[in-house]
Amino acid sequence: MSAAHLNPVPRSLAEIIEDQDAGAVALIDGATTVTYGELRDRVSRLRSGLSAAGVGPTDRVMLIGENEADFVVAAFAILGLGAIVSPIRSRNPMPEVERKMTSVRPSVTVLCETADWLLPHAEALPCDQFVSVSQLDAAPAENDVPIAQVDGDDLAFLLLTSGVASESKVAMLSHSNLLWVQSAIIDGPKVGLGSDDIALCILPLTHIFGLNVVLLSTLRAGGTVVLQRRFDVDESLNLIGRHKVTTLSGAPPMWQQWAQADAVNADTFATVRYAASGAAALSAETFDLVKERFGVELSEGYGLTETSPVVTSSRGVPSKPGSVGVPLDGVEVVLVEEDGTPVEPGDAGEVVVRGPGIFKGYLDAPELTEQVLTDDGWFWTGDIGVFDADGYLYLVDRIKDIIIVSGFNVYPSEVEAILMEHPNVRGAIVVGVADGLTGEAVEAHVSGQVDVDELDQFCRDRLSRYKCPARYHLVEELPVTAHGKVVRRELRQ
Repeated sequence: MSAAHLNPVPRSLAEIIEDQDAGAVALIDGATTVTYGELRDRVSRLRSGLSAAGVGPTDRVMLIGENEADFVVAAFAILGLGAIVSPIRSRNPMPEVERKMTSVRPSVTVLCETADWLLPHAEALPCDQFVSVSQLDAAPAENDVPIAQVDGDDLAFLLLTSGVASESKVAMLSHSNLLWVQSAIIDGPKVGLGSDDIALCILPLTHIFGLNVVLLSTLRAGGTVVLQRRFDVDESLNLIGRHKVTTLSGAPPMWQQWAQADAVNADTFATVRYAASGAAALSAETFDLVKERFGVELSEGYGLTETSPVVTSSRGVPSKPGSVGVPLDGVEVVLVEEDGTPVEPGDAGEVVVRGPGIFKGYLDAPELTEQVLTDDGWFWTGDIGVFDADGYLYLVDRIKDIIIVSGFNVYPSEVEAILMEHPNVRGAIVVGVADGLTGEAVEAHVSGQVDVDELDQFCRDRLSRYKCPARYHLVEELPVTAHGKVVRRELRQ
């Protein structure tokens, strides 16, 4: 493996592709191969086009796309203008696109090839200007616009961690937040990343795991990223073998499906030297099955959007099934009682984190920020964990009611708000239930005179598929306290 050269650390994420070998392959998108030289040329052209369209420093730019070359080119072009990228997936239904735009309030929206379907609907969306990557690619560059100089603390990404207009959370992440985590990954003990590495990116680039751990870290190391637009077991196995993938990250349901796939060649995983699982809890059964079938020992980690994302990792240390590893060097993790008092050794407590990857707060939400981020930089995660004698962290519960479906966060309040829009729904409570394929599934308990099939279609028209309830229960009354607070635990039993 060729070592990556990281010094000096760039101030801007836009610079991480600038010094890479022009002839080396940066991206593989289906039948299209993009070298670093070609990537820089396309980014420069798009940077010029976006500048001519009025995009400049600190502008909020929504980027809509999938795991495609257009997305990568556009992200670097936006960052190179000193603007801030807010990415969402193009497969979001219109109402969800509108809600997310309302949360971010972008001045410009950039559409990748997969999002061009939105152009005819642009007038109905809360953004004044829409531009298409394909249109800008086709237009001649008017002038060469240099990469803008930014400070490391300047904002680079606005990542949505919820989708309810009244409770939206948009995490503000700086250039230095993401660059620091990249350095920790690339220079990591024993494993690291180098220019010979080939990463398969199945995790969405709109998700901090796919964005920073897979895409940006690999490109900063000078490696190759193979893009897969949506998860398909057979296709992903084919890509792993065909491109001789060396680093592979996925959510637990992906690993479960790979391990149970029928048509896996004995040498499919022969080149995989590092394999990671994240975004949700990994079962011991899946860990053992992957190791037995492929000879690959999964490294499990823990992180959040607000931590850019890595907090703990098994990278470079022996894996312990059920554990999410040890804190990264430079990251402080303590377990505390509700009042902030550290728990006794061996006891469970809320995971509180401090380090260079901690976000700058939630966009336009100082009160919400104050609830989780202290003045001296400690972030209260809402997760409950326990350390073992060797310093390995185990997550045992969540204070928050987040449901994790195939590694994606689903906020019950968002789904409940959509259900309550149906005229025949009187009340709705959403909970997560165990699911053998996706880890957890969304379960909706609904009161009112409503047809389940009609309600299901109602949700599918307004929510991303993974957020839609997999099960519906019609009930006469919903469990609430005398003060109207939802008692979710009664519905999880």
